[in-house]
Amino acid sequence: MDSWIYIVLLGIGAILYGLMLPKRREQKVNNDQVVKEMESTLEQYIGEVQLENEQLLDLVGQMKQEQNAKQAAQQVQLDEMRQRLLTVEQLLSTTEVRLGIVETSITSGSKELSVNKDTESAESEKVLQAPINTIKRRYTALFEMYEAGKSMDMIAKSTGMQRGEVQLIIQLAKQEESP
Repeated sequence: MDSWIYIVLLGIGAILYGLMLPKRREQKVNNDQVVKEMESTLEQYIGEVQLENEQLLDLVGQMKQEQNAKQAAQQVQLDEMRQRLLTVEQLLSTTEVRLGIVETSITSGSKELSVNKDTESAESEKVLQAPINTIKRRYTALFEMYEAGKSMDMIAKSTGMQRGEVQLIIQLAKQEESP
């Protein structure tokens, strides 16, 4: 081929290479800028993580102080409970001693108690012999009319009760008599 074609082709190649060369520089500049941005972003992230860690440490310290305060309060309460327990044990021992004294006095006075029991049983028999309050005794006028053969309506009007109430009273009296 002709040499001039080689020269033209070589020139076109040089032009294309020249056009591409500034783009490479821009990419290098862009790469440097990206690296700087990444570094600044990472620095910000590290700063935020450090701040969060400090806050977390403060929170853990507060929790530890609160836990220590609670533990101290519980220890005080435990000491108070122990003191109360000792007081109760002392009261129990003195009460047991007093109870022993009372038991000895009870055994010595057992004869007096047996005499008192006899008098109490006699009084309870008197109470049992008292008249029992029955329905017929409460409503004597009602049962007198019923036994005289008056009707339920007549009994209800004269006593001022309802007819059903009169029937109920009579049925209860019958049940009371049956057992």
